[in-house]
Amino acid sequence: MYRIIVLAIICVACNTNGNHRQSPSADPLLPFFKQRVNPLLQNLETAAAKKILDSLLPYIKEKDNYIDMCSWLRCMAVVYQLENKLDSARWYVDRSLQLALEKDTTQRQILAGKIQTADIMGDQHSLDSAVRYGREAYFMAQKIDTPGLPLICLKLYNIYEKIGDLPMQKKYLFEGFKRSTSPKHKTVFAVNISEYYEKVNQVDSALIFFQTLMKDTSFSNPYYNAVRYENLGTLLSKKGYLKEGLAYQLKGMQISRELDELSARYYYNIAATYLKLGQYLKDEHLLDTALSLASHEKNWALQKQIWRAKAANLTLQRKPWQASAAKDSAFSYYDKEVDSSAIGRARELEAKYSLLEKDLQIKSLALSNQESERTRERQRNAIVQIICSVVVLGIYLYWVWRKKQYKMSIREDNLRQQLLGGQIKSHFLYNSVDGLLELIENGNTRSAVNFIQRLTQLLRLSLENARQPFVSLKNELHALASYLTLQQVLSGNQFDFHIEVEGLADQRAILIPPMLLQPITENAILHGFAGQQEKGQINILIQKDHKALHCVIDDNGRGFQVAGNQSQKRSLSTLINKERLEILSRQTRTHAKLKIIDKKETTGKAGVRVELIVPYQSPVIKKNGKRVESQQQF
Repeated sequence: MYRIIVLAIICVACNTNGNHRQSPSADPLLPFFKQRVNPLLQNLETAAAKKILDSLLPYIKEKDNYIDMCSWLRCMAVVYQLENKLDSARWYVDRSLQLALEKDTTQRQILAGKIQTADIMGDQHSLDSAVRYGREAYFMAQKIDTPGLPLICLKLYNIYEKIGDLPMQKKYLFEGFKRSTSPKHKTVFAVNISEYYEKVNQVDSALIFFQTLMKDTSFSNPYYNAVRYENLGTLLSKKGYLKEGLAYQLKGMQISRELDELSARYYYNIAATYLKLGQYLKDEHLLDTALSLASHEKNWALQKQIWRAKAANLTLQRKPWQASAAKDSAFSYYDKEVDSSAIGRARELEAKYSLLEKDLQIKSLALSNQESERTRERQRNAIVQIICSVVVLGIYLYWVWRKKQYKMSIREDNLRQQLLGGQIKSHFLYNSVDGLLELIENGNTRSAVNFIQRLTQLLRLSLENARQPFVSLKNELHALASYLTLQQVLSGNQFDFHIEVEGLADQRAILIPPMLLQPITENAILHGFAGQQEKGQINILIQKDHKALHCVIDDNGRGFQVAGNQSQKRSLSTLINKERLEILSRQTRTHAKLKIIDKKETTGKAGVRVELIVPYQSPVIKKNGKRVESQQQF
């Protein structure tokens, strides 16, 4: 699908109306662009395409034809867009559009420039401007180029998908599908329409749509037929028509195998149908094949889904140990999916500073050699001066090196802080998914839907807080309250909670690491209140204590008299929080502390009292009065 979208971009950039040519001639160069440049761009061979385009530039300038120059500029924009150099792509398409506005009387070059501008702005997330250019191109195409409307509809759908406007997505999807005459374009729209119906939870509508497509014989090609059969079979399987759905899935798989287009997702969808049919061995074999392909594709998210499916299969086969191992593998692949970007950034940072150190060593060696050559030609006084210079330079280089090492240490602490925060979020999400599965298995559909909606809101808020290592106390407490409300829904109102903040007039002026308090409350809910007849109560008190916050989380749960496995889960999040506080102490040079008290040993009452001393930061206030979250300053 993505290759087709790229092809659509290229077709806009190099629209042609003539015959194909092997080399430039006195005629317009559009056919040459289409035959020689487009195939390279379709295969993402941007370097080769740019080489050809650069060689054509002197000829185009000499010819002085604005159509050729506009087409050349848009092709260069496509090259840089495929290389994700969006600023350069925008520069070329702006020049093309400016030239078209000055000289184009047919408005076709203006139309092509506006379509490509909208596409690039969408990639740059300038969505308001992207919509404006896209709609201008849409209205122009209605007058001068109606065959190009499906492609414009696809661009507008992509923009509104980034905005999140579902009604507008539906409008342009169905209009583009209706106007399309190309089977490949219809395939793109059909797949996106199916995804749209799943977004709005209208599987029945998606099923009716694909059943209608099966009766349409006005257009057809092997790739499109494979997509139709595979999507229709998957939808039928989801609705419970397993044998009918499997037949369509196998038919689509056969066509895709002949086209050499089989992917891990294909095998995974068919395996899900076999699992519902109770054919566990076939399901297991297909999942193994899907896992091998997903590993080759480095698709961590799909590997996590496959391992969870394998766990479900093994559970139904009454193999609990193998099922437990598969669940652990699913969780490990989730960690890999979450943390791979942080690891990549850390490696890039390490490579960058290694290169700088090598350059510094080379420069120092060259300078030392130069000084050595000069000492042979100078007298004793000059030698003394050179030695003194070398000593001063050495001290300076040592100071620079020490400063760089210190900065690297701070960056490593920040990356480690984010990594540990990611582990806590993974732990929370894993428990949340298990809770959701329990609601579904118990038949509590309404509670499950309500839970998913609240979980989505909480995840959106958590992602906003996770963009930087420090967030305001107000945002952190908002996320904590959302999480506790979510757990109340999940536990059937098993507990109440109360959050109190004393002595802090402006909670936005206090910056702390995110997700510090949530794991402690999670332990109280999952391990302290589990199996307890009395209604649980969590009281959270936050006070200012010099340059730190004194946080107390008090519950009336069962305390530490829990099973060994639950104790291990409790200690996992506790160890992570202790390590985060140790890093925070080094960063802020302020003492941080985590203390856990069994209330039965001190007061004779049931429950656990957790006390934290959390150093905080204050945001930087600019001259214009705007508050900006501070970075580490030492």
